[in-house]
Amino acid sequence: MKRFLGVLCMVMLMSGAKQVYGQVGVGAQLSWADDTEFGIGARAVLDLAQLSSGLEAIGSFDYFFPEQPLGADINYWEINANLAYVFQGLPSLAPYVGGGLNFAHASVSVDALGIPIGASNTELGLNLLGGARFNMGPVQPFGEMRIELGGGEQFVIAGGVLF
Repeated sequence: MKRFLGVLCMVMLMSGAKQVYGQVGVGAQLSWADDTEFGIGARAVLDLAQLSSGLEAIGSFDYFFPEQPLGADINYWEINANLAYVFQGLPSLAPYVGGGLNFAHASVSVDALGIPIGASNTELGLNLLGGARFNMGPVQPFGEMRIELGGGEQFVIAGGVLF
């Protein structure tokens, strides 16, 4: 429930920022990572062109479904806050590159002989990313590759749609 409220607050904040900065896009994404496998999440993109031409803020939340070893319950999620430069000049394609912060949280619980044992870890890291958004009117598909240095420490491929 806390995760859902956090994502909801981020979307509401980004929607309010639309009045101050520029266009805001929100949407859903699917992700695959080389360490935590399949994930599903939400994304918000804020156009910062009023500050600098081609600049965008990209925020995302992903909840991953890593492989569950026998008897263990593993939970993993990430919050990413990135700045990206969008290359101008292509009418239907908006390629971008950027970087930012990765906030990763993992927890595991095991029931050993009837005794519950658990541990969790939260780390902050850096992202390097590149991707493209396809300008197709009100619905904009996107694809992105991200390398996480620290934090999640994994390679992530994400794709989805913005509205």
